[in-house]
Amino acid sequence: MDDFQNFLETTLTKQQSSIQAYDLGSHKVWLKKASERHGLWLYMPLKWLAKIFNLGAITPVPNQGGSAAIQCEYNRIQTLKSLGVSTSNVLAVSKTGILLEDIGSQHQSSISQLDQALACQKDIDSKSLLFSQAIQAIQAIHTKQGYLSEAFARNILVDQNNQFSFIDFETDPHEVLSLHDCFVRDWLLFIFSTAYHFEFEQLSDASQILYQALLAEPQVYSDVCKVGKRLKWVLNFNISKVGNDGKRIQKCVLFLRYLKEHSETIT
Repeated sequence: MDDFQNFLETTLTKQQSSIQAYDLGSHKVWLKKASERHGLWLYMPLKWLAKIFNLGAITPVPNQGGSAAIQCEYNRIQTLKSLGVSTSNVLAVSKTGILLEDIGSQHQSSISQLDQALACQKDIDSKSLLFSQAIQAIQAIHTKQGYLSEAFARNILVDQNNQFSFIDFETDPHEVLSLHDCFVRDWLLFIFSTAYHFEFEQLSDASQILYQALLAEPQVYSDVCKVGKRLKWVLNFNISKVGNDGKRIQKCVLFLRYLKEHSETIT
């Protein structure tokens, strides 16, 4: 630990980027350096939308930056590890930086971001299976009263054995949201960052996978669908004219619409 602490303190003074990977013999590590606080004005539009539409789960979670963000990452990692969640080992920490072991080194396995892993699946069955397994991994965290910080597919890592790990904890949603809304937020970020990996005609079946999982969390399911209802106007845009970002948002909203329709079909 002393060697890692020395490496952290000496390298922090030289490192220019906010995060950088290093190879230390048998360890690949990531050094995250305290960066400036994000301007709070960036969060204002989303904050007002959350108030206007009465959607607590989309209330922005500011990144405080600096030593506060470093301490937050350390605390969140320790909390999640206490719940048995796979995330990076903290090798050293200071007020201005944190040294994390690479997940691939920890697992002694090649690692992919879920984003990349879904894109690489050759058929819909394997893609749906991976999607389902990722949902189960997040739900297991919720079952233990845990939650993620930024549950985008890029922050969900999967190894060769389809074991999932989670990264990026510079924010703590529970500082501004109820635990319930933290759960809802996790699913919304997950949907937004994964739905576009499915073709439009595959979205109904993909949403059925999440619907089955959320049967155990009816109020969370209801509030996730509420967001979709508020955003359904997005589907009125001409798909051919909105570009890739527009299609990504439309797939997300369409996914949410199908998610709601599954319960209506049963009733």
